[in-house]
Amino acid sequence: MIKIKTILFLLFISNSILAQTNFFKMPDGTILDEKTFDRKKNDMLETGNIDVGVEAGIIRNDSIIKEVKLTYLNPFTKHKKKIGTAFEIQKFKNKEGKNYDENYLKGKASLINFWSINCEPCIKEFPDLNRIKQQFNNSVNFVAITVDSSVDVENFLKKHKFDYDQITDSLFPLLNELKINALPMTIILDKNGIILNVYGGLITDSENE
Repeated sequence: MIKIKTILFLLFISNSILAQTNFFKMPDGTILDEKTFDRKKNDMLETGNIDVGVEAGIIRNDSIIKEVKLTYLNPFTKHKKKIGTAFEIQKFKNKEGKNYDENYLKGKASLINFWSINCEPCIKEFPDLNRIKQQFNNSVNFVAITVDSSVDVENFLKKHKFDYDQITDSLFPLLNELKINALPMTIILDKNGIILNVYGGLITDSENE
């Protein structure tokens, strides 16, 4: 009889554990159910800017509340991992609304700068970027890519000199395809369109050299 009671007790405990519902407490105190948390976690991880950790939970009745810890990462680290791969210029459209040919940048080294008219650090580095172009002139492709519209960029550049070939209206490829969500960012390509280096934020004097 004792053995039967023990087995029944263990089965009861086991079923109770299986029946427990997981909840997740975010750093701001918000409590999410498992389905909502999984969706939010995937969204955060996809940006490449946040690492999501889950610590042991507190058992309350038939629920387990787990603590969520967020670690904010350097937003440019994920792009440095692309060094050695081809830059996909074909994801962007020219002024005629057609996608660039994948060989568009090949034949010369390229400097590509990602910027926005609302990004103060982007504007601050215009003089340095312009000086680099003056030094190398036509021996290098100089391209600037922004999410801003062609009209907004045209009006903006009447007051701010940024003497690069402008690719505008690039919200979808920048955010959805390349996951670029921090500016400014500059990449250097070799003559075959392969990424040699990635610079996040303002270019320093040593990086400029």
